[in-house]
Amino acid sequence: MWLTYHRRERGKCLQTAGMTEKMLSKILSKEECAKCRICCCFDSYDIWETPYISQTLASKILQEYAPKQEFIKKENHFLFKMDKEQNADLYYCPMLDNEKGCILGDDKPFDCRIWPLRVMALNETKVITLSPVCPTMNEKSIKELTKTANELADQIFEYADENPEAVKPYLDGYPILVVEGKKYKDTLV
Repeated sequence: MWLTYHRRERGKCLQTAGMTEKMLSKILSKEECAKCRICCCFDSYDIWETPYISQTLASKILQEYAPKQEFIKKENHFLFKMDKEQNADLYYCPMLDNEKGCILGDDKPFDCRIWPLRVMALNETKVITLSPVCPTMNEKSIKELTKTANELADQIFEYADENPEAVKPYLDGYPILVVEGKKYKDTLV
């Protein structure tokens, strides 16, 4: 599943996931992602998009996937320490295996699970945007993208409320699909 996380509320563990993978697969197949992998590679300009890693996920990565992985500690979260490629201004996610793809499977960070959607802050309001670097999205209709973003909005905004450090600052060029508290039918904001 692409977006599986749990939270406790009044003693219950709520799973906010199952339908997310299905919804994202309407606009982006796993096969399309596997061919491209642009979301797993960063240059100096977009290194800020490195996924937010919770303490729980960092511990799990060290225990189950990559015991020698190093992290950069932030206030309430971590970022992957990534080495710059020798002959290029590129940083590849250390969880990307050239043969298998992402080794984290269902344990991918939130940012990776909702890609190519992004949750960002614009004038103190959370918005769901579309990454302009995802080549597959250029072939999709705005109506289709906005519909999918609206279907996922409650889950994305709930996660963002619980993990404010996962919200990135808004950058020009990222089309806004959903504004928190508002639903749009077919239009792009």
